Amino acid sequence: MLGIYLSVFLIQFVGFLHSAFLIKSKRYYDVFGCGTFVLVGLLSLVKNYYYEIEHIGESGYVYGLRRALIVSIFIIVWSSRLVIFLNDRIKRNKKDKRFDKVRNNPKKFFIYWFMQSLWINFTITPLLLVTHQHFSISLSLIDYILILLWSTFFTIEAVADGQKTLFLGKPENKGKFINQGLWKRLCRHPNYFSEIMMHWIIYFICFRGLDSYWYKFISLISPLFISFLMLKISTPMMEKISDEKFSGNPQYQEYKKSTYKIIPFIN
Repeated sequence: MLGIYLSVFLIQFVGFLHSAFLIKSKRYYDVFGCGTFVLVGLLSLVKNYYYEIEHIGESGYVYGLRRALIVSIFIIVWSSRLVIFLNDRIKRNKKDKRFDKVRNNPKKFFIYWFMQSLWINFTITPLLLVTHQHFSISLSLIDYILILLWSTFFTIEAVADGQKTLFLGKPENKGKFINQGLWKRLCRHPNYFSEIMMHWIIYFICFRGLDSYWYKFISLISPLFISFLMLKISTPMMEKISDEKFSGNPQYQEYKKSTYKIIPFIN
């Protein structure tokens, strides 16, 4: 596990050097980040596949491996969609606003890459622990419900991103805020809400397969970090931008009053 964590830092450091000094562009930030998730997921798939072959007939091993395989697939699917979406958004906007203040400052840009390393390592911790353990309880009805829920929230996030992309792509919506679809019926940030839920579900799937309370406790760092990121950083940042942009718009003020911020039924 330590080797995986160190490899993540190394990959992001190489990405930083490549972006900051070689091509002097932030174009591949998300590629390195999400690509690392895909790589870890694939390595877990391969490792668990061969372990399943070696221990075929030993139900405890097989069930534990299947749990890890499911989470590996979730990580691969989630990160693949995310990098495609983010790259497409950058192509449409011609720039990435996240890096406006660090575009020509390698030291500050390094902090972004370091934080991305932490994000990756924290997020993959439940997967690494359940993969490391191998032996696990069998999948039950609760696990299949969790799998269905994860698929539902993944779909919600993809649909929400798609709705906003289509909305902003129409010339008549230039300078407007999105107040339709999931962005009205669910909350003002349905993509962030879904992101939080997906990582909590992954945690609970892994939690049910871990026999060490210490492992279960350590794994909490993944959903807690994502929740903190979405609730305390990303959402306030987006709310501030919108508040400044639409401060004199009564429709926006009404939208804020009538639509939940990020967690439905909790304003």
